[in-house]
This record gives sequence, C-alpha cells and structure tokens, in this order.
Amino acid sequence: MIGARAAWSAAFVLAFSFPLTHAGGWNREAALAFQTSQSSPAAGPAAAAKPEKASASRLTVAANVTLRAMPSTTAATVAQLPLGTELVDAGPADLDRTWLRVKIADGREGWLHGNLTRTIDPAWRWPAFDRLIAERLGRKGDGFAAQAELVAFIDRVAPEYTDPEGRARIDLARLRAIQAALGSMPFDAGRREPYAAWIAARKSDVTYDAPAGRWILSSAPIWDLQTKHGATATADDIAWFAVTNGLPGECEGYLPCYLRWRNRLQGEYLRRQPNGRHAEEAIGLVKTTADTLSAPPKPHEAYDFDRTRDCRDLTASIDALVGAIKLSGAARAPNRDAAIGSLNGLRKVCGAG
Repeated sequence: MIGARAAWSAAFVLAFSFPLTHAGGWNREAALAFQTSQSSPAAGPAAAAKPEKASASRLTVAANVTLRAMPSTTAATVAQLPLGTELVDAGPADLDRTWLRVKIADGREGWLHGNLTRTIDPAWRWPAFDRLIAERLGRKGDGFAAQAELVAFIDRVAPEYTDPEGRARIDLARLRAIQAALGSMPFDAGRREPYAAWIAARKSDVTYDAPAGRWILSSAPIWDLQTKHGATATADDIAWFAVTNGLPGECEGYLPCYLRWRNRLQGEYLRRQPNGRHAEEAIGLVKTTADTLSAPPKPHEAYDFDRTRDCRDLTASIDALVGAIKLSGAARAPNRDAAIGSLNGLRKVCGAG
C-alpha cells in the first residue's frame, strides 16, 4: 500500500508540474499522464463524514451541466449544475443509457447526459477529484465561467485533503486554476462584472500588472505556500510555479531592474531549491540576462543607468545571484561557473570586476 500511495502522489504531482504552453494553456498530455499510471487508489483525503457525500455515486465532470425534467435536450431545465456537483442515481437510465436519472443535494431529480458524469467511490473520493482537476487544468480554450467553476470546485474539496502531500498538491492546483481563470479574462476587464467581484474575493492572492492590462497571482502568497509545504514532494513545483508566474510591471530599460527581477525569481528558486529539477534552467536564464546586459560596449550608456545612483542596487543583485548559484550542486559546476563569470563581468559598469 505504501508503494501505491507514493506512486499515486508522484504521478499527480507530475500531472500538475508542467509549464505553460506558448498559448497560455497547460500541456494536456502531461496533465493527464497520471490517469493511467496507477489504477489502485491510495491514502488521500478521508471519505467525507456527511451522509449525503458518502452516498453520492456520481460527479459532474463538465461546467454548467443542465439537469432536465425529461431525457431530452428540449425538456425544461431543473437546475444548472457546476463542475464537480455530486449526484445520486435516482432510477433506471434510458434504454441506451445516454441519459441518466439523478438526484441532487436539495432533493430535486432530473435527467442529464451520462457522459457529463463519472462514478465516484465514496470510500476513495480524492482520486476522482485529482483526476477531474488534472483534466480541467489540461484543457485549452475554456472561458472565464468554466475556469471559475474549477477554482470553486477545488475550494470545496480542499478540506478533504488531510495528509501533507495531499494538501500541498491541492494548494498548487488551486494556484494553477486561479492563474488560468485570470488568464481567461479579457484585456483590462477587472473593473466590470463578473470579473470585478471575483477578483475582489481573492484580493490577497492577486495583483494588477498595469503594463499588460491584466491581473496575475501575487508573488508573496506563492512563496509562502512553498515555505508551508517545503518538506513535500510538491515543494519544487510550487517554487518553480512562482518563477513562471512572474512579476507585475516592466523594467523599461532600467539596467538594475533586470537583475533585481532575476534575483526575486530565479535567485529565490535557487536559494530554496538549490538542487531542484529546474536549477539548471534557472542558472541558464540568469547567465543569459547577464550576457545580454553586458553585450553593448558601454552598458551604462545603452541602458538607463547612473553609476552614482544605481551601482549599489546593481551590486547587491549581483552578489545575491552569485550566492544563490553557488548553492547548486557540483554536477552543475560548468554552467554555474559560467553564470557567475557573466555576473561578475557586469561589475565593470561600476568600474569594478
């Protein structure tokens, strides 16, 4: 059982750890890879103690599912069911089982398409939740309403994740879902509904990126979560998520800003996960930035830079990044030393190095 538990947790972490595609979506194949990697449920969130949840036999797997009075797409609507609504079979299906008769929590009954639900084992609820979350994160092109339903579903089921690994991965899933919802909003839409109320409810998690006209996740809460879950297998994924999430604003040619950003992102990752899976990539990005800033014959003239005003700021970022890179393992020595050399080469703009 211990082996199955570890394999399931590792597979789910893998499913939630893949970076954004160029289109801003998640790699569907990677996000769904864990579904077939293990078929045996393992220890996860305990089955809910409430009788109504324990008796649920189905889960809606699509957003805004229509429950109808009769097994027909033209029948009257009984209710609109959000993603992850739990249902109980309320009678026999139609002859070809295209439509299922179900009951919802408030006692109302109706019909819905069977392919919009999935059976759920009351004793092993969390594998069904994990699978559904990974599937929805792997989708591309969903609008804001569907993305918001995923966030709401994760918020509802999160208390059922009671073990440390489970709590870490559901927290990471929530971050990814909020990020996807923010990314689905139209340009500069935060002042109108339904976006304004949704953002206001999560004001501690988000910040406005004015140059891009968009809302993004705030950096500090992500790093706080990484600290909270630092002893889990998901810690590295949370740390790299903080890096790829980025920061609001832009440097606009101000030379010290570029290294300050690298230090707040890649540098922080290396300090927290010096031998993490993304350490090599983090070191490479720091080196590329240092090389780019050093490329002009006179960097202090090519960029917005004043030696009297800015050398202290620039030197502090260089020192911090060099220190972070030195924490990485010996296996990365060649790239590590090259990156440190590139950073130290930038000291020349202050007349040092």
